[in-house]
Amino acid sequence: MEIGETIRIDFMGVTFVFEPDDTGIATIPIFWLAGISNINESAGAMNIIKRQSDHFEDRANGARPDLLIIHYTETRTLEDAEDYFLGRKPHPGGGRVSTHYMIDRDGTVIQYVDDDKRAWHAGISHWNGMDDINSHAIGIELVNPGRKYGYEPFTAQQMQRLVTLCKDLMARYGISPHGVIGHSDVAPERKSDPGELFDWKMLAGTGCAVWPQPDEQDRRVAQDYVRDESSLREAFTKVGYNPKADLQSVITAFQRHFYPEAFKDPEQVGKINGAAAARLHWLVRNRPHL
Repeated sequence: MEIGETIRIDFMGVTFVFEPDDTGIATIPIFWLAGISNINESAGAMNIIKRQSDHFEDRANGARPDLLIIHYTETRTLEDAEDYFLGRKPHPGGGRVSTHYMIDRDGTVIQYVDDDKRAWHAGISHWNGMDDINSHAIGIELVNPGRKYGYEPFTAQQMQRLVTLCKDLMARYGISPHGVIGHSDVAPERKSDPGELFDWKMLAGTGCAVWPQPDEQDRRVAQDYVRDESSLREAFTKVGYNPKADLQSVITAFQRHFYPEAFKDPEQVGKINGAAAARLHWLVRNRPHL
């Protein structure tokens, strides 16, 4: 393998693409080393357990989903989260909550709300000019203790089933890889899930998300973002982030999704640097033109 070379692996009918990072090296994530065996399973073949929640309503104005929002449950177990979704226990944050799907750490998938209904998972949120994210999104929760109980990496089984589910939903509703985002992206001042341990780069390698591949053009423009706060804010808005949100919170959310290296050094968190800004500009120039 040469520096700067893209790795393509055909596995059981699915092509995975691993692009070189900012150092010019393409890496294969732990997802592969775990020996995933059913990554090409269809959602039809995947056993989805149905447990109906009554925490839902109609989508506003007949909206169809064009976003997938990835969450973590911040609970010790699936059952703890399910207590909230089914109304068996009040949610600590108040109000009622739900999700369309939840994936347990062993890969078990449960559906609580039909896709055509508005589940209550995103809360007060914003993306790409839209405030009613719940009317435009399907929510997918991954069981994880989160920061409250000991944040830990997501399991290979969870990621396998997430890929299967995302591929099916994206095909069914015409959702773009740009529309697969995290809860912290749409609510950067309130939320941190799925967090910096979630492997967005791997997900992008399956075609279920996007991952920036900046070039020299991006690195040149990045210096404008680093120097000029107004240019930085404008870039975040073009990508989809809330222009009214606190800038440091937006930078942190962006880092959780697109520049997780920042979390190796607490001093970098919430601060933009050239490498992160280059990834941001790649997203700006490759964003869908709606």
